[in-house]
Amino acid sequence: MDEIISSSSSSSLMFQATSPALQQRLQFIIQNRPEWWVYAIFWQATKDTHDRFLLSWGDGHFRGTKGLASKASNGNTQPRFGFDLERKKVARGIQALFSDNPSDVAGLVDGEVTDSEWFFMVSVTRSFVAGDDIVGRAFRSGTYVWLAGDQELQFYDCERAKEAHLHGIQTLVCIATPFGVVELGSSDIIKEDWGVMQLAKSLFGPEREKQQEVDTMKEAVGINGRSSSDSGPSDFEGPFASASTLDVPSKKRGRKPSIGKETGQNHVEAERQRREKLNHRFYALRSVVPNVSKMDKASLLADAVTYIKELKAKIEDLEIKVRVESQKRKMVAFDMHETQSTSTTGDHTQRSSTSYGAIGMDVDVKILGSDAMIRVQCPDVNYPSARLMDALRDLEFRVHHASVSNVKQLMLHDVVVKVPDGFSFSEEALRAAILRRLQI
Repeated sequence: MDEIISSSSSSSLMFQATSPALQQRLQFIIQNRPEWWVYAIFWQATKDTHDRFLLSWGDGHFRGTKGLASKASNGNTQPRFGFDLERKKVARGIQALFSDNPSDVAGLVDGEVTDSEWFFMVSVTRSFVAGDDIVGRAFRSGTYVWLAGDQELQFYDCERAKEAHLHGIQTLVCIATPFGVVELGSSDIIKEDWGVMQLAKSLFGPEREKQQEVDTMKEAVGINGRSSSDSGPSDFEGPFASASTLDVPSKKRGRKPSIGKETGQNHVEAERQRREKLNHRFYALRSVVPNVSKMDKASLLADAVTYIKELKAKIEDLEIKVRVESQKRKMVAFDMHETQSTSTTGDHTQRSSTSYGAIGMDVDVKILGSDAMIRVQCPDVNYPSARLMDALRDLEFRVHHASVSNVKQLMLHDVVVKVPDGFSFSEEALRAAILRRLQI
C-alpha cells in the first residue's frame, strides 16, 4: 500500500496543475451520452528525457456502475472488512493527493470500494510509452481502439485491457487527441458508436475549435468554478501546459510535411490493421472449433490442430467404408450374374459345361488371411495371361507374385494377390467370379 501511495506522490503536481476545464470536459462526455460510462480518464502526452512520448494521468472522473450509483443515492451501502478495508486505506491515500476538500475524500470511500472504482484509482500510478499497450497504440495511430465483450478484451494483446476485464469492465475505449488519449470504461457491452469519438475529439481538439463547446459544457454540467471571463484562456491551456514540448504542426506557408513521420504513421497504421485482421481470424477460428480448453491464442491453435486431426481420421474411416461397400456391391453383382446364368435352363447348363470341358479351363482359389492364391490352367488360346490380369484388376486385387508356364500348349498361372479390406466372400464365389471374367 505504501508503495502505491508513494508512487502516486510524483503525480500530485499534475493534479494541482489540472484546470477545472479538463474535469468538466470528462464529466460532459459521461453525462451527455445515452450509454452508461463508469469512468473517463485523460492520459496527457509529454516527452521524457529520451525524447519519447509518455502518456501519464492528466485527470479523471468516476461515475460508478448503475447499481453502485443507486445504492449511493439511497444511502444503503454497507462497509465490508478484509481486503476491501485495505482498498479503502489505499484509496484514501490516493485521493488525498489530488482532492482539495478532505470531506470529499471521506465521502468517496466511506462505502464499498468496487472493482471498477479500484481500477480507476490505481490508474493514477500508470503511465504508457507511445506505441505500448492500448493507450500508447491509440495515441501512436492517431485513431481509436474500441474493445467490447469478453473475447475482444481477452484476445487483445495488452495488459490494461486484461486488467480492465478482471475488474468488471466490459467495454474499453481509447480515443487519440492532439494532446493525449481519452479513455472510457463501462461495465456494459456497448457497440461502437462514432458519436463518442466525435464528442471526445471535439472537446479535446485544437483550442480554437472548442471554446464555444466548453462554454456550453459548463452550463450543462453545472460545476462550480471560475467563469470563462475570470479564468481567461489559461483555463483551456492549463491541462496541456506540460505538453508544450509536443510537436505542433507549423502554420507557416511553404513548409512541407516530414516524409519520415508520414512513413512511420503508415507503418503504424498497417501494423494496426494487420493485428485487427489477425484478431478477426482468431474469432472466426474460435467459432468453428467445438471444444476450446482455454481462451488464449496458443491453446486455441492447439485445439484447432487436434480438431483437424480428428476430422482427417474420420475422413479416412469413411473412405475405407466406401471402398468396402463398393467391393461388396461388385461381388454381389458377380454372384447374382453367376446365379442367373446357372439357373436359366438345363440345356444352357449342359452347354456351358460342355464348353468348359472343351476349353479345358481349371481355376483353383485358396484364401489365407489377407492373401489369396489363385491357380489357373487353360489352353494357350486368345492370350489367357492378359485376360487373367484384367480380371484381377477389375476385382481390385493387388498382385504380390505371378508366374506363367507354357507346357505343350497348356498355360499354367500361379498368382498371389492381396484381398481388399472388407472382403467377405467364399473361395467358391471368388473362383466363379474369376472364371466368369476369363470366359467373356
